[in-house]
Amino acid sequence: MLRAYRVAAAVAVGAACSISLPLSALAAPSPGARSTVLSAPAPGAALPGAADPGATRAWSVWQSDGTAWLAGTPQDNPSDGSVIGWRFSAAPDAAAGESPGGDLPSFQTVCGKDAAASGHKRVVVAVDFGDGESDAYPGDRPPAQGVLRCVAGAEDATAAQLLASAAEVRVNAQGDVVTVSGYPAQEQGGAALTPATPGTGAGSGSGLPIALIAGGAGALALLGGGAVVATRRRTRSTAQPTP
Repeated sequence: MLRAYRVAAAVAVGAACSISLPLSALAAPSPGARSTVLSAPAPGAALPGAADPGATRAWSVWQSDGTAWLAGTPQDNPSDGSVIGWRFSAAPDAAAGESPGGDLPSFQTVCGKDAAASGHKRVVVAVDFGDGESDAYPGDRPPAQGVLRCVAGAEDATAAQLLASAAEVRVNAQGDVVTVSGYPAQEQGGAALTPATPGTGAGSGSGLPIALIAGGAGALALLGGGAVVATRRRTRSTAQPTP
């Protein structure tokens, strides 16, 4: 009887060891295994989806071919009937900026069907200030609405000059757009760009400047007035009787 009890006890202990061994093997890490520990982001690091403080940010210009945006340069000379888009965006890897969002604007819808007058062109200008979360500088907020306007400019007006006809624009020494309507606020350099209105471009046609014409007209008026006065004086002196 005692022997049978001992045998039963030994069997029970063996069964318990066989059950506990796999569980302990699962709980303990195997030699050389790496454990993954989730930690909070370091102070000052950009959160996923937030603006990257170190990303390159810039204004880029695009021209529509009717189906998509094609990258351009501020010095491009868009033809009459073109649709130009500007977008402020961040490029973490110094890649090309993003094209304007939303639907492609229609020239006929924005500018109408009237043909451009002689000496100038009409172009649709669309401005996208970018995404406030991923494109804006940390702490900055873009304007709530973009810009969509039909502008007229001289035939040789560049894409940047046409943009200046739709909003206030500042450019750097290389001619790149720095701010549009004062955005982004962190960029304070550059010089104001004068819009190329019809008749002010280099290829807007020949003719004397208005100031020169006005000055010439004034000189002619003075000469004419002096001749009239001299004629009257001669007439009076002739009419007086001799003593």
